[in-house]
Amino acid sequence: MLIAAPLKVAAQELTLAETERLALEHAPWYAHHRANVDAAAERAVYEGRLPDPQLTLGYVNVPTDTWKLDQEDMTMTMVGVRQSFPPYGALDARTRRAERTVARERARLETERANLMRQVRGVWYELYYATQGQILLAATRALAVRDLEAAEGRFRAAQDSPRAVLRARQTVARIDERTPMLHAAAERARASLARWIPEHARDPLPDALPALPAPPPSFDAARHPETRAAQAELEAMQAEVDMARAEYRPGVMLDLNYGRRRPMPDGAERPNTATVMVTLDLPIFRSKRQDRRLAESQNKEVGARLETEDKRRELEAMYGAMRAEFEALDARVRVFEERLVPSLKRETEVTLVGFAREQVELRDARMRQLDAELELLRLRVDRSKTQAELLYLTGEEP
Repeated sequence: MLIAAPLKVAAQELTLAETERLALEHAPWYAHHRANVDAAAERAVYEGRLPDPQLTLGYVNVPTDTWKLDQEDMTMTMVGVRQSFPPYGALDARTRRAERTVARERARLETERANLMRQVRGVWYELYYATQGQILLAATRALAVRDLEAAEGRFRAAQDSPRAVLRARQTVARIDERTPMLHAAAERARASLARWIPEHARDPLPDALPALPAPPPSFDAARHPETRAAQAELEAMQAEVDMARAEYRPGVMLDLNYGRRRPMPDGAERPNTATVMVTLDLPIFRSKRQDRRLAESQNKEVGARLETEDKRRELEAMYGAMRAEFEALDARVRVFEERLVPSLKRETEVTLVGFAREQVELRDARMRQLDAELELLRLRVDRSKTQAELLYLTGEEP
């Protein structure tokens, strides 16, 4: 009789590209900005429209002594329509403000997408460093444990001193001392990933370090979505200034009414009536209303203009700093890859072949090689994270 055992399906590798895709699909804050864009687009449809007309129904000239509708000849049934018209230029200004608000929210959505990519990449690379660092430590520890067992065997055979055993134990302890911090770093990174992709935060990572698109050699701060959002906010404030200026002009209310009169006692029809009325606003008390509102909107426009300039300078400063850091890290990586790490590997090989009995030198050479490989891994990760910062500034194709 055969019993079928459940198959354990291996988790799929969590690549950087897959992490980015899942984060864009499931990050709540990014969806929040998409909803803001949709809301602003809906508002732009109705913002520049006239207010709804009003229907008026009632009786006119009703006697108050009897409240009878057939007592007086002047009593009429009245039906009317009322429409208000904002001051000249107000609707156009409101439309421009709504359109610039849509542009601002779209730019903020682009900013949030770029910021999400920057954060996700930074956390993913930190997780990659922690996991690969643990792999390097595990491989070096296996060699160190083997050396410790050999030293203990030689000591028991009276072929080596207790000092050699102690040094071998110290080497294992130095490796074990680093492991908890790398494990904690991996747990922190996975906890951060769970904010965006909770169902995949525990998936294994690939062994190869992924390459990001090369950042362009130049940077135009005016094209960055943060600058474009600030510029759109400035233009919205300029539209608000125009709205405040429009309030110096009168608004108009138009009333059209039709009155139906009851027939005469002998049955003859009475003429019905029509009423046309125009009501104008009188913006004559301007010092405490229109002037203050105009001053408010002008000050908001000045603030938005200064914010736009400050954002441009901030982004240019960030780009200069990130570009310098990226070039320095890239230069250090090349030194480690082309000169330092190969030299340390060769030193370990020479020590292993030519001085097999000099265990102290061999252990020291292995630890130096481990330190160099961990530092090279750290430099590669930092270079990739800095590259992600540059791509946040310069932009990339979505």
